[in-house]
Amino acid sequence: MQIDIITVVPDLLQSPFQHSIMKRAADKGLLQVNVINLRNYGLGNYKQVDDYAFGGEAGMVMMIEPIAACINDLKAQRNYDEVIFLTPDGNTFNQKMANQLSLKENLIVLCGHYKGIDERLRQHFVTMEISIGDYVLSGGELAAAVVVDAIGRLIPGVLNDESSALMDSFQDDLLSHPVYTRPADYNGWKVPAELLSGNPKIIQQWKEEQSLKRTEERRPDLLQ
Repeated sequence: MQIDIITVVPDLLQSPFQHSIMKRAADKGLLQVNVINLRNYGLGNYKQVDDYAFGGEAGMVMMIEPIAACINDLKAQRNYDEVIFLTPDGNTFNQKMANQLSLKENLIVLCGHYKGIDERLRQHFVTMEISIGDYVLSGGELAAAVVVDAIGRLIPGVLNDESSALMDSFQDDLLSHPVYTRPADYNGWKVPAELLSGNPKIIQQWKEEQSLKRTEERRPDLLQ
C-alpha cells in the first residue's frame, strides 16, 4: 500500500512512521508513506498556499490551486482508491473504516489547516472525509498519523501475529478483555484462575464474558 500525505507542515510527520510497527511495515515493503510538502506547489515567490476567506470571515483558507496541482500531479503517476480529507465535520473514524481502508492500494490523505480548504476541493477532488473526534486540532497532521497507523497495522504481514489485530477492541463491536502477564501473583493481586487453567475452552469463555462485561460497563452504545 502507498499513502501520500499532503501537508503544509511536513516536519510534524517525520517521526510517527519511523518507529515501531510503522517502520516494520515500511521495512517489509508492505507500506510506503510519502509526506508531500504542499508549499512545493505554492504560488508566487513566497509559495503561497492560503488566502483570506470570501465574505470577510476571520482566518485563512487553503487555496484551491496549490492543492489541485498537487493532487493532479499525484494522479498522473498512479490511480488512487480514495482522496481523504481530514476535517472535524467528516465521518467519525472507527475500526470498521480502518479495516476497509487497509484493503486499498493507494490513498491520498489531505491535511487541513487554518480555517480549512476551499469548498470546491471537497466537491471535485475529495472522495472521503474523516474526523478522528469531536474536537479541533491545529491541523490534520496528527489526525493523519492516527489514521495511517490504524490502517497500516492491519495490512497482512505487518504484525508478526496477524491474529493479534483480530483480537483488538472494536473488531467485533466489543471492547477487548483484560490482559495479564507474569508474575501470576503480585502483592496478593492474582491473575484470574481461568487464565491459568490451561483449558482453552475455559479461557476463551472467560475472555468472551469479560469482553462483554467491559463493553456493557464502558461503551454500552456499542451493544446497540
